[in-house]
Amino acid sequence: MRLPEILRRTGVRWGTLVALAFTLGTIAVFAIAYGFGTYALFDTIDMSVLEQIELLSERPPGLLPFMITSRMQHKPRVLTMVSLFARDGHRIAGDIPSVPPKLKLDGRVHMLHLIDSEDGRRHPERVAGRILAQGRILVVARTIDDVLALRASLLRALLLALIPAILLSIAGGILVAVRSGRRLSRLRLTAERIIAGHLDERFPVRQPGDEIDQLSAIVNRILVRLEELVVALKGVGEDIAHDLRTPLTAVRARLERGREHAGNLEQVLPVIDRAIAGIDQTLLVATALLRIAEIEQGHRYAGFAPFDLAEVVRETGETYRPLAEDKAIALMVAAEEAASILGDRDLIVEVLVNLIDNAIKFTPAGGRVEIALTMTGDRPLLRVADSGPGVPEAEREAAFRRFYRSDRSRASKGAGLGLSLVAAVLKLHGFPIRLMSNEPGCIALVQCWREPEL
Repeated sequence: MRLPEILRRTGVRWGTLVALAFTLGTIAVFAIAYGFGTYALFDTIDMSVLEQIELLSERPPGLLPFMITSRMQHKPRVLTMVSLFARDGHRIAGDIPSVPPKLKLDGRVHMLHLIDSEDGRRHPERVAGRILAQGRILVVARTIDDVLALRASLLRALLLALIPAILLSIAGGILVAVRSGRRLSRLRLTAERIIAGHLDERFPVRQPGDEIDQLSAIVNRILVRLEELVVALKGVGEDIAHDLRTPLTAVRARLERGREHAGNLEQVLPVIDRAIAGIDQTLLVATALLRIAEIEQGHRYAGFAPFDLAEVVRETGETYRPLAEDKAIALMVAAEEAASILGDRDLIVEVLVNLIDNAIKFTPAGGRVEIALTMTGDRPLLRVADSGPGVPEAEREAAFRRFYRSDRSRASKGAGLGLSLVAAVLKLHGFPIRLMSNEPGCIALVQCWREPEL
Protein backbone atom coordinates (compact mmCIF):
# COMPACT_ATOMS: atom_id res chain seq x y z
CA MET A 1 0.00 0.00 0.00
CA ARG A 2 1.39 3.40 -0.97
CA LEU A 3 2.16 5.99 1.71
CA PRO A 4 -0.36 8.64 0.52
CA GLU A 5 -3.10 6.01 0.59
CA ILE A 6 -2.18 5.06 4.16
CA LEU A 7 -2.20 8.70 5.26
CA ARG A 8 -5.70 9.12 3.82
CA ARG A 9 -7.06 6.63 6.35
CA THR A 10 -8.97 8.27 9.18
CA GLY A 11 -7.52 5.93 11.80
CA VAL A 12 -3.94 6.69 10.77
CA ARG A 13 -4.61 10.43 10.77
CA TRP A 14 -6.23 10.33 14.19
CA GLY A 15 -3.47 8.10 15.54
CA THR A 16 -0.84 10.52 14.24
CA LEU A 17 -2.67 13.46 15.81
CA VAL A 18 -2.89 11.62 19.13
CA ALA A 19 0.83 10.83 19.06
CA LEU A 20 1.69 14.43 18.10
CA ALA A 21 -0.56 15.88 20.80
CA PHE A 22 0.89 13.56 23.44
CA THR A 23 4.44 14.37 22.37
CA LEU A 24 3.83 18.12 22.42
CA GLY A 25 2.16 17.82 25.81
CA THR A 26 5.12 15.85 27.17
CA ILE A 27 7.60 18.42 25.81
CA ALA A 28 5.55 21.23 27.35
CA VAL A 29 5.55 19.50 30.75
CA PHE A 30 9.31 18.89 30.57
CA ALA A 31 9.94 22.48 29.49
CA ILE A 32 7.89 23.81 32.41
CA ALA A 33 9.71 21.50 34.85
CA TYR A 34 13.07 22.54 33.43
CA GLY A 35 12.25 26.25 33.59
CA PHE A 36 10.86 26.16 37.13
CA GLY A 37 13.75 23.99 38.33
CA THR A 38 16.36 26.37 36.89
CA TYR A 39 14.55 29.38 38.32
CA ALA A 40 14.43 27.76 41.78
CA LEU A 41 18.18 27.03 41.71
CA PHE A 42 19.12 30.56 40.65
CA ASP A 43 16.74 32.03 43.20
CA THR A 44 18.44 30.01 45.96
CA ILE A 45 21.87 31.27 44.88
CA ASP A 46 20.69 34.88 44.70
CA MET A 47 19.21 34.65 48.17
CA SER A 48 22.53 33.31 49.47
CA VAL A 49 24.49 36.18 47.86
CA LEU A 50 22.08 38.80 49.20
CA GLU A 51 22.21 37.32 52.70
CA GLN A 52 26.04 37.43 52.67
CA ILE A 53 26.25 41.03 51.51
CA GLU A 54 23.59 42.14 54.01
CA LEU A 55 25.34 40.30 56.86
CA LEU A 56 28.79 41.72 56.07
CA SER A 57 27.47 45.24 55.49
CA GLU A 58 26.20 45.36 59.07
CA ARG A 59 29.61 44.50 60.58
CA PRO A 60 31.84 47.26 62.04
CA PRO A 61 34.11 48.77 59.34
CA GLY A 62 37.29 48.07 61.31
CA LEU A 63 36.40 44.45 61.90
CA LEU A 64 35.27 43.67 58.34
CA PRO A 65 38.75 43.02 56.78
CA PHE A 66 39.63 40.69 59.65
CA MET A 67 36.38 38.71 59.19
CA ILE A 68 36.93 38.34 55.43
CA THR A 69 40.55 37.22 55.93
CA SER A 70 39.59 34.81 58.71
CA ARG A 71 36.90 33.36 56.49
CA MET A 72 39.42 32.71 53.71
CA GLN A 73 41.82 31.01 56.10
CA HIS A 74 39.22 28.64 57.45
CA LYS A 75 37.63 27.96 54.04
CA PRO A 76 40.24 28.54 51.35
CA ARG A 77 37.95 27.36 48.55
CA VAL A 78 34.32 28.15 48.96
CA LEU A 79 31.48 28.63 46.52
CA THR A 80 30.77 32.16 47.78
CA MET A 81 33.60 34.66 47.27
CA VAL A 82 33.91 38.00 49.13
CA SER A 83 36.25 40.98 48.70
CA LEU A 84 36.54 44.44 50.24
CA PHE A 85 37.99 47.21 48.09
CA ALA A 86 39.12 50.73 48.84
CA ARG A 87 37.62 53.78 47.14
CA ASP A 88 40.27 53.61 44.40
CA GLY A 89 39.59 49.91 43.70
CA HIS A 90 42.56 48.57 45.68
CA ARG A 91 41.75 45.22 47.28
CA ILE A 92 41.85 45.35 51.05
CA ALA A 93 40.85 41.72 51.73
CA GLY A 94 39.10 38.85 49.99
CA ASP A 95 39.40 36.37 47.14
CA ILE A 96 38.02 38.46 44.26
CA PRO A 97 41.02 40.12 42.53
CA SER A 98 39.34 43.34 41.44
CA VAL A 99 36.02 45.07 41.20
CA PRO A 100 34.26 43.73 38.08
CA PRO A 101 34.16 46.65 35.63
CA LYS A 102 30.58 46.02 34.53
CA LEU A 103 29.17 45.49 38.02
CA LYS A 104 26.52 47.95 39.18
CA LEU A 105 27.04 48.72 42.87
CA ASP A 106 23.35 48.78 43.69
CA GLY A 107 23.20 45.88 46.12
CA ARG A 108 21.35 43.69 43.58
CA VAL A 109 22.47 40.38 42.07
CA HIS A 110 23.81 40.45 38.52
CA MET A 111 25.11 37.84 36.11
CA LEU A 112 28.78 38.34 35.18
CA HIS A 113 31.72 36.30 33.94
CA LEU A 114 34.70 36.62 36.32
CA ILE A 115 38.27 35.36 35.87
CA ASP A 116 39.21 32.60 38.28
CA SER A 117 42.49 33.32 40.05
CA GLU A 118 43.43 29.63 40.00
CA ASP A 119 42.82 28.52 36.42
CA GLY A 120 42.61 31.92 34.74
CA ARG A 121 39.35 31.04 33.00
CA ARG A 122 36.16 33.03 32.98
CA HIS A 123 33.34 31.49 34.98
CA PRO A 124 29.72 32.60 35.18
CA GLU A 125 29.01 34.15 38.55
CA ARG A 126 26.10 35.72 40.36
CA VAL A 127 27.61 38.96 41.74
CA ALA A 128 26.33 41.74 44.00
CA GLY A 129 28.19 44.91 45.03
CA ARG A 130 27.56 47.69 47.50
CA ILE A 131 29.34 50.92 48.53
CA LEU A 132 30.01 51.04 52.28
CA ALA A 133 31.15 53.78 54.62
CA GLN A 134 34.31 55.73 53.67
CA GLY A 135 33.66 54.80 50.02
CA ARG A 136 34.83 51.24 50.42
CA ILE A 137 33.29 48.65 48.10
CA LEU A 138 32.00 45.24 49.20
CA VAL A 139 31.59 42.59 46.48
CA VAL A 140 30.04 39.13 47.00
CA ALA A 141 30.03 36.52 44.20
CA ARG A 142 28.78 32.98 43.92
CA THR A 143 29.85 30.59 41.19
CA ILE A 144 27.09 28.83 39.31
CA ASP A 145 29.18 26.08 37.72
CA ASP A 146 27.48 23.51 39.93
CA VAL A 147 24.07 24.90 39.03
CA LEU A 148 24.87 24.78 35.31
CA ALA A 149 26.13 21.22 35.71
CA LEU A 150 22.98 20.28 37.58
CA ARG A 151 20.85 21.98 34.96
CA ALA A 152 22.68 20.10 32.20
CA SER A 153 22.11 16.84 34.06
CA LEU A 154 18.43 17.72 34.46
CA LEU A 155 18.20 18.50 30.74
CA ARG A 156 19.80 15.20 29.83
CA ALA A 157 17.44 13.37 32.18
CA LEU A 158 14.46 15.13 30.66
CA LEU A 159 15.62 14.34 27.14
CA LEU A 160 16.20 10.71 28.05
CA ALA A 161 12.74 10.54 29.58
CA LEU A 162 11.28 12.24 26.51
CA ILE A 163 12.47 9.47 24.21
CA PRO A 164 10.34 6.69 25.77
CA ALA A 165 7.46 9.15 26.13
CA ILE A 166 7.58 9.88 22.40
CA LEU A 167 7.90 6.19 21.60
CA LEU A 168 4.93 5.40 23.84
CA SER A 169 2.88 8.15 22.20
CA ILE A 170 3.75 6.84 18.76
CA ALA A 171 2.87 3.31 19.85
CA GLY A 172 -0.41 4.59 21.30
CA GLY A 173 -1.15 6.42 18.06
CA ILE A 174 -0.43 3.30 16.03
CA LEU A 175 -2.65 1.25 18.36
CA VAL A 176 -5.48 3.77 17.97
CA ALA A 177 -5.00 3.77 14.20
CA VAL A 178 -4.98 -0.05 13.99
CA ARG A 179 -8.04 -0.48 16.22
CA SER A 180 -10.04 2.23 14.49
CA GLY A 181 -8.92 0.88 11.10
CA ARG A 182 -10.14 -2.61 11.95
CA ARG A 183 -13.39 -1.23 13.26
CA LEU A 184 -13.98 0.90 10.19
CA SER A 185 -13.09 -2.08 8.00
CA ARG A 186 -15.79 -4.16 9.70
CA LEU A 187 -18.29 -1.34 9.19
CA ARG A 188 -17.25 -1.01 5.54
CA LEU A 189 -17.57 -4.76 4.90
CA THR A 190 -21.00 -4.78 6.57
CA ALA A 191 -22.08 -1.80 4.45
CA GLU A 192 -20.89 -3.54 1.28
CA ARG A 193 -22.89 -6.67 2.17
CA ILE A 194 -25.97 -4.52 2.78
CA ILE A 195 -25.45 -2.81 -0.59
CA ALA A 196 -25.15 -6.26 -2.17
CA GLY A 197 -28.70 -7.03 -0.98
CA HIS A 198 -28.17 -8.66 2.44
CA LEU A 199 -30.61 -6.44 4.31
CA ASP A 200 -30.51 -8.75 7.34
CA GLU A 201 -26.93 -7.64 8.07
CA ARG A 202 -26.43 -5.28 11.04
CA PHE A 203 -23.57 -3.06 12.12
CA PRO A 204 -21.77 -4.29 15.27
CA VAL A 205 -22.70 -2.35 18.40
CA ARG A 206 -20.86 -2.59 21.71
CA GLN A 207 -22.45 -2.02 25.11
CA PRO A 208 -21.88 0.59 26.38
CA GLY A 209 -20.88 2.17 23.11
CA ASP A 210 -19.31 5.40 21.92
CA GLU A 211 -20.57 7.81 19.27
CA ILE A 212 -19.85 5.35 16.44
CA ASP A 213 -21.80 2.63 18.23
CA GLN A 214 -24.70 5.03 18.80
CA LEU A 215 -24.66 5.92 15.11
CA SER A 216 -24.47 2.21 14.21
CA ALA A 217 -27.49 1.53 16.42
CA ILE A 218 -29.46 4.25 14.62
CA VAL A 219 -28.43 2.85 11.23
CA ASN A 220 -29.47 -0.63 12.40
CA ARG A 221 -32.91 0.73 13.27
CA ILE A 222 -33.08 2.26 9.79
CA LEU A 223 -32.11 -1.10 8.30
CA VAL A 224 -34.81 -2.87 10.32
CA ARG A 225 -37.36 -0.40 9.04
CA LEU A 226 -35.99 -0.70 5.49
CA GLU A 227 -36.13 -4.49 5.63
CA GLU A 228 -39.71 -4.31 6.87
CA LEU A 229 -40.64 -1.98 4.01
CA VAL A 230 -38.92 -4.17 1.41
CA VAL A 231 -40.64 -7.29 2.73
CA ALA A 232 -43.95 -5.41 2.85
CA LEU A 233 -43.42 -4.11 -0.68
CA LYS A 234 -42.69 -7.58 -1.91
CA GLY A 235 -45.77 -8.90 -0.15
CA VAL A 236 -47.89 -6.06 -1.50
CA GLY A 237 -46.81 -6.83 -5.02
CA GLU A 238 -47.68 -10.47 -4.62
CA ASP A 239 -50.98 -9.65 -2.88
CA ILE A 240 -51.94 -7.11 -5.55
CA ALA A 241 -51.20 -9.59 -8.31
CA HIS A 242 -53.27 -12.23 -6.52
CA ASP A 243 -56.22 -10.12 -5.32
CA LEU A 244 -56.64 -7.91 -8.38
CA ARG A 245 -56.40 -10.78 -10.81
CA THR A 246 -59.74 -12.19 -9.65
CA PRO A 247 -61.90 -9.05 -10.16
CA LEU A 248 -60.13 -8.18 -13.44
CA THR A 249 -60.63 -11.73 -14.73
CA ALA A 250 -64.30 -11.56 -13.76
CA VAL A 251 -64.72 -8.22 -15.54
CA ARG A 252 -63.07 -9.60 -18.66
CA ALA A 253 -65.25 -12.74 -18.59
CA ARG A 254 -68.46 -10.69 -18.20
CA LEU A 255 -67.50 -8.43 -21.09
CA GLU A 256 -66.73 -11.42 -23.33
CA ARG A 257 -70.04 -13.08 -22.48
CA GLY A 258 -71.89 -9.82 -23.07
CA ARG A 259 -70.28 -9.42 -26.46
CA GLU A 260 -71.13 -12.98 -27.47
CA HIS A 261 -74.68 -13.25 -26.10
CA ALA A 262 -76.10 -9.72 -26.01
CA GLY A 263 -78.41 -9.10 -28.94
CA ASN A 264 -79.42 -5.52 -28.20
CA LEU A 265 -78.54 -2.54 -26.00
CA GLU A 266 -80.85 -3.59 -23.16
CA GLN A 267 -78.90 -6.84 -22.80
CA VAL A 268 -75.52 -5.08 -22.89
CA LEU A 269 -76.28 -2.52 -20.14
CA PRO A 270 -76.41 -5.03 -17.21
CA VAL A 271 -73.08 -6.48 -18.34
CA ILE A 272 -71.55 -3.00 -18.43
CA ASP A 273 -72.93 -2.22 -14.96
CA ARG A 274 -71.37 -5.38 -13.49
CA ALA A 275 -68.07 -4.58 -15.23
CA ILE A 276 -68.10 -1.06 -13.80
CA ALA A 277 -68.76 -2.49 -10.32
CA GLY A 278 -65.77 -4.82 -10.70
CA ILE A 279 -63.52 -1.98 -11.88
CA ASP A 280 -64.73 0.17 -8.95
CA GLN A 281 -63.71 -2.61 -6.59
CA THR A 282 -60.27 -2.72 -8.21
CA LEU A 283 -59.91 1.08 -7.96
CA LEU A 284 -60.97 0.87 -4.31
CA VAL A 285 -58.13 -1.52 -3.60
CA ALA A 286 -55.59 0.64 -5.44
CA THR A 287 -56.80 3.79 -3.64
CA ALA A 288 -56.58 2.09 -0.27
CA LEU A 289 -53.03 0.92 -1.00
CA LEU A 290 -51.96 4.43 -2.00
CA ARG A 291 -53.58 5.81 1.15
CA ILE A 292 -51.73 3.32 3.35
CA ALA A 293 -48.43 4.10 1.60
CA GLU A 294 -48.93 7.84 2.13
CA ILE A 295 -49.60 7.34 5.84
CA GLU A 296 -46.69 4.94 6.36
CA GLN A 297 -44.29 7.43 4.77
CA GLY A 298 -45.23 9.96 7.45
CA HIS A 299 -46.48 12.69 5.11
CA ARG A 300 -49.37 13.57 7.45
CA TYR A 301 -47.45 15.01 10.42
CA ALA A 302 -48.40 18.51 9.27
CA GLY A 303 -52.04 17.75 10.17
CA PHE A 304 -51.27 17.01 13.83
CA ALA A 305 -53.10 19.25 16.32
CA PRO A 306 -54.87 18.83 19.67
CA PHE A 307 -58.52 17.74 19.46
CA ASP A 308 -61.18 16.11 21.63
CA LEU A 309 -61.23 12.36 20.97
CA ALA A 310 -64.49 11.92 22.91
CA GLU A 311 -66.29 14.25 20.52
CA VAL A 312 -64.96 12.30 17.52
CA VAL A 313 -66.09 8.99 19.06
CA ARG A 314 -69.60 10.31 19.72
CA GLU A 315 -69.99 11.80 16.21
CA THR A 316 -68.71 8.68 14.44
CA GLY A 317 -70.88 6.43 16.58
CA GLU A 318 -74.01 8.45 15.76
CA THR A 319 -73.13 8.28 12.05
CA TYR A 320 -73.16 4.47 12.14
CA ARG A 321 -76.27 4.14 14.33
CA PRO A 322 -78.70 3.93 11.35
CA LEU A 323 -76.61 1.19 9.70
CA ALA A 324 -76.60 -0.79 12.96
CA GLU A 325 -80.35 -0.38 13.33
CA ASP A 326 -80.90 -1.64 9.79
CA LYS A 327 -79.07 -4.83 10.75
CA ALA A 328 -80.93 -5.09 14.10
CA ILE A 329 -77.67 -4.53 16.01
CA ALA A 330 -77.57 -2.63 19.31
CA LEU A 331 -74.91 0.11 19.04
CA MET A 332 -73.77 1.51 22.40
CA VAL A 333 -71.49 4.60 22.58
CA ALA A 334 -69.93 5.73 25.88
CA ALA A 335 -67.60 8.75 25.65
CA GLU A 336 -68.75 11.27 28.21
CA GLU A 337 -65.44 12.57 29.56
CA ALA A 338 -63.38 14.93 27.37
CA ALA A 339 -60.10 13.44 26.14
CA SER A 340 -57.69 15.78 24.38
CA ILE A 341 -55.00 14.11 22.26
CA LEU A 342 -52.45 15.28 19.70
CA GLY A 343 -52.93 13.83 16.23
CA ASP A 344 -54.55 14.09 12.81
CA ARG A 345 -58.28 14.28 13.43
CA ASP A 346 -59.24 13.04 9.94
CA LEU A 347 -56.98 10.00 10.22
CA ILE A 348 -58.33 9.09 13.65
CA VAL A 349 -61.85 9.33 12.18
CA GLU A 350 -60.76 6.80 9.53
CA VAL A 351 -59.55 4.49 12.30
CA LEU A 352 -62.92 4.67 14.06
CA VAL A 353 -64.82 4.23 10.79
CA ASN A 354 -62.93 1.05 9.92
CA LEU A 355 -63.16 -0.44 13.42
CA ILE A 356 -66.91 0.29 13.74
CA ASP A 357 -67.60 -0.82 10.17
CA ASN A 358 -65.84 -4.14 10.76
CA ALA A 359 -67.65 -4.64 14.07
CA ILE A 360 -71.08 -4.06 12.46
CA LYS A 361 -70.18 -6.10 9.35
CA PHE A 362 -69.26 -9.25 11.30
CA THR A 363 -71.90 -8.98 14.04
CA PRO A 364 -75.05 -11.00 13.28
CA ALA A 365 -78.54 -9.58 13.64
CA GLY A 366 -79.57 -9.23 17.27
CA GLY A 367 -75.95 -8.75 18.29
CA ARG A 368 -74.30 -5.89 20.12
CA VAL A 369 -71.47 -3.40 19.30
CA GLU A 370 -69.99 -1.28 22.08
CA ILE A 371 -67.76 1.80 21.59
CA ALA A 372 -66.27 3.12 24.81
CA LEU A 373 -63.68 5.78 25.60
CA THR A 374 -62.35 5.54 29.16
CA MET A 375 -59.62 7.43 30.99
CA THR A 376 -56.76 5.83 32.91
CA GLY A 377 -55.50 8.89 34.74
CA ASP A 378 -55.14 11.47 31.97
CA ARG A 379 -54.65 8.84 29.25
CA PRO A 380 -57.56 7.83 26.98
CA LEU A 381 -58.24 4.19 26.14
CA LEU A 382 -60.52 3.38 23.16
CA ARG A 383 -62.46 0.11 23.14
CA VAL A 384 -64.53 -1.24 20.22
CA ALA A 385 -66.23 -4.56 21.01
CA ASP A 386 -68.66 -6.72 19.05
CA SER A 387 -70.48 -10.02 19.53
CA GLY A 388 -69.56 -11.54 16.17
CA PRO A 389 -67.44 -14.62 15.42
CA GLY A 390 -64.27 -12.91 16.66
CA VAL A 391 -60.67 -13.35 15.50
CA PRO A 392 -58.78 -16.51 16.49
CA GLU A 393 -55.75 -15.83 18.66
CA ALA A 394 -53.39 -17.29 16.04
CA GLU A 395 -54.67 -14.79 13.45
CA ARG A 396 -54.72 -11.58 15.52
CA GLU A 397 -51.27 -10.38 14.44
CA ALA A 398 -51.88 -11.32 10.81
CA ALA A 399 -55.21 -9.46 10.77
CA PHE A 400 -53.34 -6.16 10.36
CA ARG A 401 -51.49 -7.33 7.25
CA ARG A 402 -52.62 -6.11 3.84
CA PHE A 403 -55.13 -8.25 1.98
CA TYR A 404 -55.35 -10.65 4.91
CA ARG A 405 -58.79 -12.22 5.23
CA SER A 406 -59.56 -15.07 7.57
CA ASP A 407 -61.62 -18.04 6.45
CA ARG A 408 -64.63 -16.65 8.36
CA SER A 409 -64.61 -13.40 6.34
CA ARG A 410 -64.03 -14.78 2.86
CA ALA A 411 -67.69 -14.55 2.00
CA SER A 412 -67.98 -10.87 3.00
CA LYS A 413 -67.21 -7.96 0.73
CA GLY A 414 -63.92 -6.11 1.06
CA ALA A 415 -60.30 -6.28 0.10
CA GLY A 416 -58.77 -6.92 3.50
CA LEU A 417 -57.21 -3.44 3.77
CA GLY A 418 -59.32 -1.87 6.53
CA LEU A 419 -57.24 -3.06 9.48
CA SER A 420 -54.04 -2.40 7.51
CA LEU A 421 -55.11 1.24 7.23
CA VAL A 422 -55.91 1.27 10.96
CA ALA A 423 -52.47 -0.13 11.80
CA ALA A 424 -50.72 2.41 9.55
CA VAL A 425 -52.55 5.39 11.09
CA LEU A 426 -51.98 4.23 14.66
CA LYS A 427 -48.31 3.54 13.98
CA LEU A 428 -47.97 7.09 12.63
CA HIS A 429 -49.44 8.39 15.91
CA GLY A 430 -47.51 5.94 18.09
CA PHE A 431 -50.74 4.40 19.47
CA PRO A 432 -50.59 0.62 20.11
CA ILE A 433 -53.62 -1.56 19.24
CA ARG A 434 -54.52 -5.06 20.43
CA LEU A 435 -57.19 -7.54 19.44
CA MET A 436 -58.71 -9.61 22.24
CA SER A 437 -61.52 -12.09 22.63
CA ASN A 438 -64.93 -10.84 23.77
CA GLU A 439 -66.47 -14.34 24.23
CA PRO A 440 -68.15 -14.16 21.80
CA GLY A 441 -66.81 -11.55 19.47
CA CYS A 442 -63.72 -9.42 19.29
CA ILE A 443 -62.38 -6.39 21.20
CA ALA A 444 -60.11 -3.82 19.56
CA LEU A 445 -58.25 -1.94 22.31
CA VAL A 446 -56.41 1.25 21.28
CA GLN A 447 -54.03 2.98 23.67
CA CYS A 448 -54.37 6.63 22.64
CA TRP A 449 -51.03 7.95 23.90
CA ARG A 450 -47.46 7.62 22.74
CA GLU A 451 -45.09 5.64 24.94
CA PRO A 452 -41.77 7.47 25.60
CA GLU A 453 -38.84 6.12 23.57
CA LEU A 454 -35.98 4.55 25.52
